[in-house]
Amino acid sequence: MTNKTWNHFNLRKTAVITLTCLLGAFFPSGTSALAAETEAATEAETSAAESVIGAETAKNFAFADAGVDPVAAEYVSAKYDYDDGEFFYDVEFTAEGTEYEYHVQAYDGSILRKSVDYEALKISLLSSGTAESTASISLEEAKEIALADTLLTEDEIASVIYTREKEDYDDGLSVYDLEFYTDEKQYEYEISTLSGDILSLSEELLPAADSGSQRKDTSAADAAESTSGTASNTENSESVGNSQASQSTQDSQSTYISVDEAKAIALTKAGLSSEDVTFKKAKLDREDGIMVYEIEFYQGKTEYEFEINAVTGEIREFEVD
Repeated sequence: MTNKTWNHFNLRKTAVITLTCLLGAFFPSGTSALAAETEAATEAETSAAESVIGAETAKNFAFADAGVDPVAAEYVSAKYDYDDGEFFYDVEFTAEGTEYEYHVQAYDGSILRKSVDYEALKISLLSSGTAESTASISLEEAKEIALADTLLTEDEIASVIYTREKEDYDDGLSVYDLEFYTDEKQYEYEISTLSGDILSLSEELLPAADSGSQRKDTSAADAAESTSGTASNTENSESVGNSQASQSTQDSQSTYISVDEAKAIALTKAGLSSEDVTFKKAKLDREDGIMVYEIEFYQGKTEYEFEINAVTGEIREFEVD
């Protein structure tokens, strides 16, 4: 072998050794970094899993709020869910002919929303043949019944704003359909015009009153202890979702414009006056984590639909058909 060939061979050998050393230097550290990152993610998911109250505890919170003995509850289900920046358990059950649905906050067990439907009472009224009877209570009396059921204080009642108060029919029964809200909650009631019985109700915590996903995890342990005392294990899908909870809603706001102000904004945009139109809907609702007024009215054969930010009065959607 010539000196020239030997030198060329040594040069290539040196390059291979150098490259091997470099690969040995970089890949172990890269592998170590990846392992550390994976371990950190696993720890975060484990921590999130420990912070949720669990399905069984969520059921106990719902039973306690409804005043229902868990033994008497039937068709019980608890589904972990997410909506409007909030992780919660959707708890449903039936007891003594009444249907219940709850949204129980996944971290501290607070009641975000509840709906109660007195199906047995509705059936009883229908079977008694009183569905078409003349109303025995007035609208004002129905409002007093609803307000008494909410257990609001006198100051809270004074601040109540109604978005709907009318006589209507539901499943063949004559009812007063009421919707109203305070700074903290939105309420809906259906009350029999004949007997004054509450046929269905719902109440929902408004974003200004709950603090979205920023609740303290430490309260979960205290809440769980006050009910069942033991939180069930949660699935990995829950823990992954929990670790991603960061969306906030309008929790920094506490005051909404009135429904009349929302109507006025819609009419101004449409270039119409209240005498020109017939209102179909004026309802406070939550869309994409934001409280809005849904306003609908007719002018002749033309239908107008608005979605108005309940805090700022900004028109978010506008449609003419």
